Amino acid sequence: MNTEEIKSLLDSLADYIPQASQWEQGFFESVKAQFDRKHILSDKQLGTIQKIAGKFSPKAIREREVWYGSFTDAQRETMRVCADYYKGTGYYKDLVHSILNNSEFVPSPKQYKMLCENKYAAKVLDAYGSEPRFPVGSLATLRKVRSNGYLAISGAPAWRDINVLVLTTNEPIVSSAKGAKRYKCMIVGGTDTFYCEERDLKKMKRGKK
Repeated sequence: MNTEEIKSLLDSLADYIPQASQWEQGFFESVKAQFDRKHILSDKQLGTIQKIAGKFSPKAIREREVWYGSFTDAQRETMRVCADYYKGTGYYKDLVHSILNNSEFVPSPKQYKMLCENKYAAKVLDAYGSEPRFPVGSLATLRKVRSNGYLAISGAPAWRDINVLVLTTNEPIVSSAKGAKRYKCMIVGGTDTFYCEERDLKKMKRGKK
């Protein structure tokens, strides 16, 4: 690109830069200042500017408008389930906070794919949507060896072979391991409730109370 073409690109991009990411805004300002002084950009700088400009092409803008205008309740539920999981991992903190604290928040296509379309998210969504082995109202027994997720729960029963009543089966998933479907249970004969994963439970032997 010649000097005039680069100047035209920078001038046209300036109108859209307020909508860009913080890093992109900073990069643009730095490159624009350099170009104003020296009237030249490196190939790498120019490539990055063209990549940023591509995000604001008529086609890209239309695609984003379609995405934000057609975001479904099913996608929002998927996003929430994944955000509940990632809340405990420390990853994607800002994105997770926006999802869990703003019911109207819609992520960018890139953010949605990053959060909800990876191998860990697939396991979490599979666990959340799977048919519970222990339906609400059923009785079960806590296994002797339990998951790390269970052991980390403050106030959970520590003794073995305790019988429990299943109260809910759709609690937020906190692990991507097999058997991670999460339950809220109550100790049989008591009033204390706690959370555990499906892999922490086994069928209660008939006649055992």
